[in-house]
Amino acid sequence: TSCCASKTAEPKVQTSCCDKPNKALQSQWQKVQQAISFSCNKLLSDTMVWLMIGLFFAALVQTYVPESFLTQWGSGIVAMLVVILISIPMYICATASTPIAAGLLLSGVSPGAVLVFMLAGPATNIATLGVVANELGKRAVFAYLTGVIGVALIFGFLTDYLVTEFGFVVSPQLGEEHQVLPYWLSFICGVILIALILRLVVIALQAKRKVTGKSIT
Repeated sequence: TSCCASKTAEPKVQTSCCDKPNKALQSQWQKVQQAISFSCNKLLSDTMVWLMIGLFFAALVQTYVPESFLTQWGSGIVAMLVVILISIPMYICATASTPIAAGLLLSGVSPGAVLVFMLAGPATNIATLGVVANELGKRAVFAYLTGVIGVALIFGFLTDYLVTEFGFVVSPQLGEEHQVLPYWLSFICGVILIALILRLVVIALQAKRKVTGKSIT
């Protein structure tokens, strides 16, 4: 180095060509660990209460509200509003709503009301509304519901109008039912989810006991 240099030159360290792939693998594995830790702790603790509430009301609706209850309303705005009120606590996904919609069509419900069920049902379950209210506030829930229900009603009326005006024949095709996931995999995932929820409940109870113990002392 020159005598005028303010800093001494750092010696070059020779690295192996295998160091970069190893570091990349370690960083990717750390990201996977962080994602698993976040989903099993923070994410699950924020959503498990509303998830349990949604599953509870979904079980009540699917047990005590038969499909024949919807067929008596036929078509029109009343049928669409009833479908929305029933679909909110049902906690169904887009895949699960398809065979239910086919059954409603076969039972005589109008295509517009069935479309409202398929649009509003998967998007407005109690668990989703609870999470949105917890994270974004009640105003966001109101805006969310207004947007989803408004769009569903508009397209429901448009569907009934097109069917009546142009004479479209809407008839579901019957076929074999296939599971998206095998039963054993769904069962294992359910058991893991229950175990993770119980773990978080135990941790919360232990933390509460520590806080109450400190306050007493």
